[in-house]
Amino acid sequence: MLLMACTGQAEPVASASNDGLRAFESEKELTDFLKKQRQKAKDQWGEYDGGEPELAMAEAVPEPATPAPEEDSITNNQTAGVDEGGIVKRKGDIMVVLRRGRVFTISTANGDMRAIDHIDAFPPDANGRGSWYDEMLISGNRVIVIGYSYARGGTEITRFTLSDEGKLSYEDAYHLRSNDYYSAENYASRLIGTELIFYSPLNLYYGEQPLDALPGVRRWNGDNGERAFSRIAGPKQVFIAGDLFDDPDDNVSTLHSVTRCDVASDDFDCDATAVIAGWSREFYVSGDAVYLWMVDNSRREQKSGDKAKTNAHLYRLPLDGSRPQAIRAMGMPINQFSFLEEPDKQRINVLVTGESTDPAIEISRGSGGIVSLIQLPLDALGDGSDSIAADHYRALSDAEGSYWEMENRFVGNHIVYGHGRQRGYGSETKPTAYAASLSGGDAVPIPVKHGVERIEKLGSDAVIIGSGEENTLGFSAVTLHGEMPRITNVFTMPAAGQGESRSHAYFFRPDRGSRDGASGTLGLPIARQVERRFQQQLGSSAAMLFLRRDNRQFSLAGELNADPGKWVDDGCQASCVDWYGNARPIFMGDRIFALMGYELVEGELKGGRIRETGRLNYTPQRYGRKERTLDGPEVSPYPVD
Repeated sequence: MLLMACTGQAEPVASASNDGLRAFESEKELTDFLKKQRQKAKDQWGEYDGGEPELAMAEAVPEPATPAPEEDSITNNQTAGVDEGGIVKRKGDIMVVLRRGRVFTISTANGDMRAIDHIDAFPPDANGRGSWYDEMLISGNRVIVIGYSYARGGTEITRFTLSDEGKLSYEDAYHLRSNDYYSAENYASRLIGTELIFYSPLNLYYGEQPLDALPGVRRWNGDNGERAFSRIAGPKQVFIAGDLFDDPDDNVSTLHSVTRCDVASDDFDCDATAVIAGWSREFYVSGDAVYLWMVDNSRREQKSGDKAKTNAHLYRLPLDGSRPQAIRAMGMPINQFSFLEEPDKQRINVLVTGESTDPAIEISRGSGGIVSLIQLPLDALGDGSDSIAADHYRALSDAEGSYWEMENRFVGNHIVYGHGRQRGYGSETKPTAYAASLSGGDAVPIPVKHGVERIEKLGSDAVIIGSGEENTLGFSAVTLHGEMPRITNVFTMPAAGQGESRSHAYFFRPDRGSRDGASGTLGLPIARQVERRFQQQLGSSAAMLFLRRDNRQFSLAGELNADPGKWVDDGCQASCVDWYGNARPIFMGDRIFALMGYELVEGELKGGRIRETGRLNYTPQRYGRKERTLDGPEVSPYPVD
C-alpha cells in the first residue's frame, strides 16, 4: 500500500507574511507535549484505558487527485462540486442505495425500475456486528462506503467495483484510526473529483503510547484488525495554535484530522493533516479548504479587567496541502451551514451565537445572547495567537431562542436564520426568522407563522419550513432580491410534519429555463402514522410530499406513499438503525422517484399533479418475488440465477 512517508514529506508551504500554525519539529517534542497533556487528564479524570498496536511508517506521498466532471447530482449538497456522503447516489442509469448494512443497485434504464444486485457493506470475511455504515460516495466505477466499527475500532472505508450493468463486487477495505465521527446534522466524508476528504476526531489519550494518537490507516486482510496501522501524518503534519501550546492552563484533548485519499488509485493513497485542540467542534468543507471551529476545553469567556478571553479558534486547512492557519474567536456556529467561503472575495463568513463581542457583556452558550456574522479576510488567519477584530463581527439580532433550536443557511448573497418553537418547562417562544445581506445593513425580520425547523435553497430564494398550529407543516418562500427580503408565498400542509431533519432529505429541482428557480418542484419526506411493527423499517417517513412552484407560487402536487403492508424481514446483520434516515426525493432527468425504506416509487408529474406510475420493493432475500406496477409490466426485485 502506497501511503505518505512521514519522514520524507516536504514541510507545508507558508506565506512570507504569515507563517500559519506551529508544527511540531520532532517526535520527541510531540511526545513530550502529549505526555504532559496525558498527565493533566490523569490528574483530573483518572487513568484512560486504551491500547492499539504501534504505528508502522508508510512509504510514499500521494499526488494531488485530478478533479473529474460530475454528473447531475441527486444530493442536496451544501457546496457545488463538493459531494457529501449519503445513502443514495447515481451512476448514469444506475441508482445505488446504502441501507441497513448492504449496498443495492437499481437500474432505471429504458423507463424501467429493476433491482440488479446487493452486497454486504463490509468485507466478505468480516462480521458487520458492532459497525454502522452511514455514508456512501461514487467515483468512476467505484462505490465507496464509509462506516464506523465499535467492534474493530476506527472508521472503515470499503470500496466496491460497479459494472456497467449494475453488478457489485468487493474490491478492498481500509481502517482509519479515529473515534466515532457521527453528527446528527453534518456528514463526515466529502468527494471532490477523485479525492475523498474525511474528517475524524481522536482522543489524545488513545492508545498505550502518546504517538498512537497520530492518524493511521491499515488495509483489511481478514485478520481481525491485528495488523499495525501505517502512519499517514508525522509530527510536522501536526499543528497547534501557539497560545494553546504555551498556555499551561489550556487542557487540549483531541487530535482533529483531515485525511485526503485518492479513491482512483489502486492502493488508496492517503495523507493527513491534524490540529490539536479541544473536543467541541464544527467543520465545513469548501472547494479549497476544510474549516474547523473548536471551543477550547478550559477556556471560556472570562473577564480580566476590561478584556475578555476568547473561547474558541477558527482553523483553515487548505486542500492543497499548504500550512494550516487559525485565529482566536468568540461564540459558536450552529452547524456546518453557518459557514460560507467566498473565494472571489478571499473571505470566510461564519454565523455565530452565544457570545458578545462587547467585553462588558458575559453571555453563555445556549441561554440567549447575540447573533453575529463574522466576515473575515483569509489573510487575517495566522498562527492562532491573534483574535478576530471587533470590526469583523456584525451584530445582527438578539438570540431569542435556544442555541440548539436555531437553523441557518447561506442563500446567494444572504444569510437566513431563525429560531424554532421552544417547547418544555411550560414556556414557548414565538418563531422568528431574519435575513441579512452579506454586503452589509441590518438583519431584516421575516414574520413566519410557523416554526423554523429547516431553511433551504429554493433557486435564488430561500424556503423556511416548520410545524405550525393544529398539526400543520408550513412552507414560507422568501425572496431575497429587491429592496429587502420578504415572504412571497406560504403553503400550509394539513395533518403533516417533517419525516426527516437531515439536509439530504430535501431537494428542489428548478424547471428547465428557470435559472432563478421561480418555477420548479420540491420534494420532502413527511410523517404519517404507521403501525408500530413497521416503524423500524420506515421510521416516521411514510410519505413523500411534492410541491409545485410556478412563478414563485406554491401548489400541492401530491404525495407518493410507502406501503408498510409489504414489509418483510430483511435479515439485517449490521447497521440496523437508520441514523441517516431512509427517505429521499430523487430527480433523475425528467423522472421523479421517492425512496422510502425498501421501496422505490416513481411518479409522473402532469398538469401540476403527481401520480404513481411504478413501485419496486427491493428487500433482500426475497428472490423471485413479483411486484406489479400500476400501469406497467411486472417487475422482478432481483434476477433469479
